[in-house]
Amino acid sequence: MKGQFPIGQFEGIQTPFYYYDTKVLNNTLKAINAETAKHSNYHVHYAVKANANAKILNIIQQAGLGADCVSGGEIEAALNAGFSGGDIMFAGVGKTDREIALALDANIHCFNVESLPELLNINEIAGSKHMMAHIAVRINPNVDAHTHQYITTGLSENKFGINLENLDEFVETALSLDNIDLCGVHFHIGSQITETGPFVLLCRKVGEILDRMKALGAEITIVDMGGGFGIDYDDPDGNPIPDFEHYFAVFRDNLQLSPDQELHFEPGRSIVGQC
Repeated sequence: MKGQFPIGQFEGIQTPFYYYDTKVLNNTLKAINAETAKHSNYHVHYAVKANANAKILNIIQQAGLGADCVSGGEIEAALNAGFSGGDIMFAGVGKTDREIALALDANIHCFNVESLPELLNINEIAGSKHMMAHIAVRINPNVDAHTHQYITTGLSENKFGINLENLDEFVETALSLDNIDLCGVHFHIGSQITETGPFVLLCRKVGEILDRMKALGAEITIVDMGGGFGIDYDDPDGNPIPDFEHYFAVFRDNLQLSPDQELHFEPGRSIVGQC
């Protein structure tokens, strides 16, 4: 059995129950904050889908991270755990009208929008509330994440986001809508990525896309690189905390942003997987 577990303390607890090593979690959060403190424009949002336990969420909120949510239930869980609406990014396919309205009422930071029909629906609901919806377009950059075929999401044949050949139409439509503020771009190329190469390729694609967005007239202030950074399943005791120093350095060294642009990340398993 790997790991150290307080078996004696478990004897008085009825099963089933979940046991989390909050020391590992807090050390992981400290490692993330130590690296992002080096960059004033870096913002980390915990992907709530990785673990929505209320106590886990509260610890992460206390550490100063934001929340990446993919459902109305996750938004409510984040708000209940102390996250403010401004800390929340709302991603995910198939957002319902109720979830969109909930997010608008919570004054979330940004919607990550997957499709043209979703864009039009958000505009309509925001208009009915006399509100402006801040959105980032999720773009499929056609980058191979070099991970398992069932958890890669950034290739052209994957179902997520806007393909590059449809980007101009999306941007032109978004800029024409009265209740949409197109302020960001969003990417997520896969999960359990343990090599830096795919992130380097992503940075190069993002640079090209930002130039294209500027040419189309979009003023982009949010550049959201998603999540996907992997953890060590082979030696969890030897490597309980992922190498965040080299992970964040990839983006520092390969992506040039303007002073008014923020770089956002949405890690999930790399924060809570080992705890």
